[in-house]
Amino acid sequence: MKVAITCDYLIERNHYSEVVESICELFPEARLYCFVHREGMILGHIEQRMITSTYLSKKVKSESEFYNHSYQIPSLAKNLFVSCEYDLIINISKGFSQGFKRCDKSKIITYLYDFGFENKIKKTLMQKLFYSFVVSWVKKTLKKSDLVIVSRKDLLEDIKSFLPNAEVVPPPFRVSDYSLFPKSMFKHDYFAIETTGLTLASAREISSWMQEWELPFQFIGNDEHLSEMKKDFETNKFFGNRCSGEHAPVLAGSKALISFNNHEFPNLALATMATGRPVILGNDLKKWIHGTGSYFASFHKGSLRAMIDEVLSNEEDLDGQKIRAHVMEYHDIKFKAHIKRVLDSFSLR
Repeated sequence: MKVAITCDYLIERNHYSEVVESICELFPEARLYCFVHREGMILGHIEQRMITSTYLSKKVKSESEFYNHSYQIPSLAKNLFVSCEYDLIINISKGFSQGFKRCDKSKIITYLYDFGFENKIKKTLMQKLFYSFVVSWVKKTLKKSDLVIVSRKDLLEDIKSFLPNAEVVPPPFRVSDYSLFPKSMFKHDYFAIETTGLTLASAREISSWMQEWELPFQFIGNDEHLSEMKKDFETNKFFGNRCSGEHAPVLAGSKALISFNNHEFPNLALATMATGRPVILGNDLKKWIHGTGSYFASFHKGSLRAMIDEVLSNEEDLDGQKIRAHVMEYHDIKFKAHIKRVLDSFSLR
């Protein structure tokens, strides 16, 4: 069986590109097709193969810019043809790439990673004129997939009116990068605070609450947008964005991770739970995370304090094994095994 891989875009290294990479690891010879490819921005298995894209690659440098061109997507999809030599197309979609032109004989499995493009499209005059057409086109092309798999239960609810037979398979996360450390290894004397999802104003606000409550804290993650804030502290409060090997002990040594990141897949939150530590998260992350060790708060002083008190009161009874167990459904090995089973069923048809 000869396989091609399609996706919406390859713009930067993030969790969406990691899902594409997981599929690429299964098919090292597969060719990639996408609307936008920023050459050299994504390393690893992805950049080691032939990639076909559209003229948008010369114009688009970010996800938001991609969605600004959404009204052009149906015509671009019609003009990018996935060769008839492929028996199967594995499509990792954020709403659009299932629409690439293909031969009738080529089967297509769509993994719908996200379906929230409606909220990301700026309502310019062109977007308003073509919006209904684009949404209709997305639904029509999704229905032409031979099989649709979705990443979350809430997505299943969003599409069940026109795709009642889709199934849920959680996306891959490299759980093995984060070990379950013995509790006795660390003092657990600070809270880790994820920088992604915080503006300069909100980061200053949460740090002032923590100082008022006399709770030690450490920011973790990409903090370039908070550079103006770094001079506010006598000691370094910013660990930065580093590899999993460096992040793991910082997360494992915390009392809990506090995160209001609603922009991306919650890598740091899952990483924290994989090390056996609890997380305090914004309510938007309930779509990804649940179970023992997960607490949810709004970005409000009283709400956050209440969840911190919950964490502190349950500290003695904390069971790292049970917390880690909730992350295992995202294990990348489990994801790949499921994809292989799906492919085996297709090869038998």
